[in-house]
Amino acid sequence: MDTLSTSVSTNRHIHGFPSTAPRELHHQFRPPQTTHHQLPPPNSHLYNKPNSLLSNRPTSPSSFTNNKTLITSSHPFTSTAQTSSSAISKSKSSVGVVHHRKASCGYAAALLDIAQCNNNLNLVERDVRRFLRLIRYHDVRTILADPSMDDKTKGEVVKEIAVKGKFQKHLVVMVKMLVEKNRVCMVNEVLEEFERINDELNGTRVVWVSSAEKMKEDQLFGIARRVQNVMGATKVKVRHLINQSFLPSFAV
Repeated sequence: MDTLSTSVSTNRHIHGFPSTAPRELHHQFRPPQTTHHQLPPPNSHLYNKPNSLLSNRPTSPSSFTNNKTLITSSHPFTSTAQTSSSAISKSKSSVGVVHHRKASCGYAAALLDIAQCNNNLNLVERDVRRFLRLIRYHDVRTILADPSMDDKTKGEVVKEIAVKGKFQKHLVVMVKMLVEKNRVCMVNEVLEEFERINDELNGTRVVWVSSAEKMKEDQLFGIARRVQNVMGATKVKVRHLINQSFLPSFAV
């Protein structure tokens, strides 16, 4: 298959801490046929299929995880210009038949839905990755994990990152809404759920690679190619964790 695109982003590893903002590499391959994934309308039969991702049964803990096998590792905003936090609330509440056991999954699905409806999913996906890297940076993680610091202060830190980072407006709205609801501790989880659901929908395989030293890019691309050949994935995302205590290993 021909390679469509590749991109690599590397984050600085902080000595003494497992890298929670891993080095990430994307390898995308030309699929046999083009398939465009969209969330179905509320009256779709997919909501009632027993094995559907959007079943009206409560979401199980294993939902949206079929693209990860352990080895070791149309409810839009009423207007595209709308920027109030009520937009995401309306997007969530309008889907009466979809229930999520975890609140973070509901917020993530709402953000994904509005991104699709406004044809800016790629932009939101990119900014979600950027935001995750920032809040996983050691100084920010220390603040958010500090039990002596109140949620209001933590929320101001996260809100400032959202505003000054010039992120996509719907992402900023969601982050502000979580802060206002005193749910700043959910921000990281919501963004991770967004990535997980999006990967599930577009057929992306996520490969976690751990090593004591930084691996070369051609080594990571080789892993991505092998995963693609074995599993037939359209897109492979490699996340590289670097820590001296790690044994060389990888998980898909």
